[in-house]
Amino acid sequence: MRRILIVFVLLLSSLSSLAYTVTDTIFNRSEHEDFAFGADVSFIPQMESWGTKWLDKNGKQRDILQILKDQGINNIRLRVWTVNSGASSKQEVVNMCKRAKAKNMGVMIDFHYSDTWADPGSQTIPSTWTDHSVDALAQNVYDHTYDVLSAIKAAGVIPKWVQVGNETKRGMLYPVGQTNKGGSVAFAKFVQSGYNAVKAVDPSMQVIVHLPDGHDNSLYRSIFDGLKKNGAKWDIIGLSAYPRWSHLDGPTMITKVMANINDLKQRYGTPCMVVETGHYPREAVVGNQYLVGVMDRMIKNGDLGCFYWEPESMGGYDMGAWDETTRQPTVMMDAFLGIKHTEVAWIMKAQMQSPADDQTFASGDIELQTRIQHRRKGRIQSVQFYLDNKSAGTYKFPNPAETSTTTDAAFLINDVETGVHTAWTKTTDTSKNLQTSDTVTFMVGESALLHDATLKDADQKDGSASWGISFPATGKYRLVLKYTCSSVRGIETRLNGDSIGRTFLLTKTNAHQAIDIEVPKAGNGILQLVATSRSGLPDISSVRIFPLEGQALPAQADVTAVTSITGGSDAEVYVYSMNGTFIYRTTQSALGVRLGNRPSAVVYLPNSGFSSPVIVRKYPNP
Repeated sequence: MRRILIVFVLLLSSLSSLAYTVTDTIFNRSEHEDFAFGADVSFIPQMESWGTKWLDKNGKQRDILQILKDQGINNIRLRVWTVNSGASSKQEVVNMCKRAKAKNMGVMIDFHYSDTWADPGSQTIPSTWTDHSVDALAQNVYDHTYDVLSAIKAAGVIPKWVQVGNETKRGMLYPVGQTNKGGSVAFAKFVQSGYNAVKAVDPSMQVIVHLPDGHDNSLYRSIFDGLKKNGAKWDIIGLSAYPRWSHLDGPTMITKVMANINDLKQRYGTPCMVVETGHYPREAVVGNQYLVGVMDRMIKNGDLGCFYWEPESMGGYDMGAWDETTRQPTVMMDAFLGIKHTEVAWIMKAQMQSPADDQTFASGDIELQTRIQHRRKGRIQSVQFYLDNKSAGTYKFPNPAETSTTTDAAFLINDVETGVHTAWTKTTDTSKNLQTSDTVTFMVGESALLHDATLKDADQKDGSASWGISFPATGKYRLVLKYTCSSVRGIETRLNGDSIGRTFLLTKTNAHQAIDIEVPKAGNGILQLVATSRSGLPDISSVRIFPLEGQALPAQADVTAVTSITGGSDAEVYVYSMNGTFIYRTTQSALGVRLGNRPSAVVYLPNSGFSSPVIVRKYPNP
């Protein structure tokens, strides 16, 4: 089975909600020209008189028969009423037959034997045939059939098929030929009369007896057993197969129709064809699947054809196959080209395998790796790798046709600089569809991760956080914060009280910010973050420090510091030196410290006389 892949972006509940339609070729249309890919188009003359215009799938206005032919239709069906002029009259049908011949399309004629619609609910005797006897009505059927078909033949067209009656579920010409009211013999006589007229005009034309409810085998057995018993002949059994009217889903409908067809072929020794079917255009993808499923099964089963009833209809009839807004064919019509559409949530998926989010590498050579899944084998073509929002290079699969539905792609990037980086990929398949992977953040370089370096609920005005740390050497270092901000916040970085930089942290979750600092003097010091905006500091989940000039790593701090602000609880606290020596007892407000839920913290107390942080513990003494 040959396959192609096309993407339709469909707007669902919002602009950010996307779905895709995957396209498969189920059968090769060009190999089955002997199968009747048909459409009843009896409405066309009326619609044209109303000024209706049809567009093809490319949006170009063209003759509707040509559009249908380009969509795979090779035969048309035309209904005939007994009226002398106007819709479905002899002359209108003759004109449509000539148009079909000009397009090299075959023709099926559908005799209703009424002044208007004939179907299971209405098989009204024509006004000019009223009160005729059974024999007279049989002669009327013969004369009308012969007259119309002779006119068509005189115009240079010989129909392939002729329906003697339309959806004759309970016979025709009610009540005389109504089978459930004692009219089975009369019905058989009318069918045979039509059969004789068709063969008298041209014996090559095949006579169809047509019933609705193509899933109902008991109905077909009852009607055709009666016709056979009463001496009627036919060449083909025609079925209507509408999931809507049968109250069945598409797959169930197909199963039941095919079972019925196989039984009828064996029981009566005559071939079958679906002469009417259709679906809701608002469910075009589902309708497409049903139609292509029916035709694929019938082709494989050696059946004759399948006709869509009025696909070109727009307005009034709600089961056409045209989009009333765009005036273009819906994807239902692609079924006649052997094309099946399936709506899916995704076509490709891509997931970064390496680096992992928040992973730290000691080396500057980094291999990026992504894993791609595709709904179709042999579709993945290339992967573009991105580092820090810039293209780092492309991996091309040497033979895309051999790629599996799940595969990995790797790309080595040399000498990635120390610090924080982001990586992601963009995959292209053979149909030029694109899929972006997730974005991962990773670190490069030897890193000191400050012990327990977290800061929560830090949204106080003028808040600050401090860490005691020992820098073994002077030079440049890179400070990387992982933070969460509910609003844009400004911070200032200080070292031993001296400002070494300012920056803004944007509204993000689990984001990273790199700040380069210059350490002018080795030894113990206080690294401090101070809020410069009224909204305070962000929540900080980790702090990493990277040496940039080959220095050794600074020693990790023992405990995270908290804010040093004025105000807060008057609860008593104990103050200790960093080596654990008790200093004094006081209150949080006196110290200008707010511990919140923390039992203890290391706090840098500006203007306190202490050159290093102190430990503050809640009272009573733990």
